[in-house]
Amino acid sequence: MDDVANNIEAKSPKPKESDHYWSFFFLCVAFLVLLLLDQLVKHFVASPFLSYNFAFSLPVPVLLMYIIYFVVIAAIVYYVSKNHKVFSFFSKFAWTLIFAGAASNIGERIILSHVRDFIYISFYKWTGVYNLADGYIILGILILLLSSRKNYSN
Repeated sequence: MDDVANNIEAKSPKPKESDHYWSFFFLCVAFLVLLLLDQLVKHFVASPFLSYNFAFSLPVPVLLMYIIYFVVIAAIVYYVSKNHKVFSFFSKFAWTLIFAGAASNIGERIILSHVRDFIYISFYKWTGVYNLADGYIILGILILLLSSRKNYSN
């Protein structure tokens, strides 16, 4: 039985070094396109909601807000840089979504001192206003959760 497994493993194609560069290139382009798309859509929205508060409209002092951004982004960058070699392509794409959403919103907060939201969602007694970058982050988290669930079920 071990001979069969070794034979199959020996015949399976190994990823080429060029595959790594192409996937990295694709993820960089995806990051830039997502960032540009979010900013373009925000630019053309007729009446955006200007959010001066932190996530989920929490009234956090500006200095604390930037400290939280720095600590969270630094922790994520550290985690991803240490583990990226074992990530599947879908996990890498999920992290790209998260980084694009974060970069767009944080960059906007730094440049404009607020974030432009325009997607109004109301469900039962819960209401919120969001933007595409928020959607990127949520989608990225969902992909990571689903892929980790799949890994635990194997």
